[in-house]
Amino acid sequence: MRKKTELISYLPPFLAEYEEIRETLKAQDPEFDSLWEASERVLRNGFADTADEAGVKRFEKLLGITPSQEDSIEVRRSAIRSRWLRSLPYTAGMLIKKLTVLCGNDFKVTVSPDEYKVRIITHLRLYGEILALREILDEMIPANMTPESFNSISFNADGAAFVYTGFRITGKHRKIKTEVKNYGME
Repeated sequence: MRKKTELISYLPPFLAEYEEIRETLKAQDPEFDSLWEASERVLRNGFADTADEAGVKRFEKLLGITPSQEDSIEVRRSAIRSRWLRSLPYTAGMLIKKLTVLCGNDFKVTVSPDEYKVRIITHLRLYGEILALREILDEMIPANMTPESFNSISFNADGAAFVYTGFRITGKHRKIKTEVKNYGME
């Protein structure tokens, strides 16, 4: 946020002595403040990571994304980033690049060409990010490969309880079966 505008400070001292000029410029200060705020908002809305509600809606309209009513602004931003990176060629490097955008550096990919499997381990916390991951895998994994995706979330609870959960997607030739596994409480 910019500091408050004071147009009087731009005048030479001999003009600042006149009360009419000082009052006129003081009345215009709020208009310049509003102008600066609007221009900063336009700049922030140019990027999905800093866009407000109106900016996110514009990106969603541009990319053809229909969010659900329960999605938070962060989930919607994640969906925008995921859709924005859709581009050919679909290579292992491009898959890792997309996963880096979605997950940061908190994932592991193992490709087993002999078994025709791609195993991905992530630690996503938001439901929309898991949907974005599934969309990426559906789009980028070849039909002759079986994607296995595991998402685990660990967190500290009061005491010594840890909860690990994940999901697994298996299938061949785009027939996908989803399982949810809970690995218990310790």
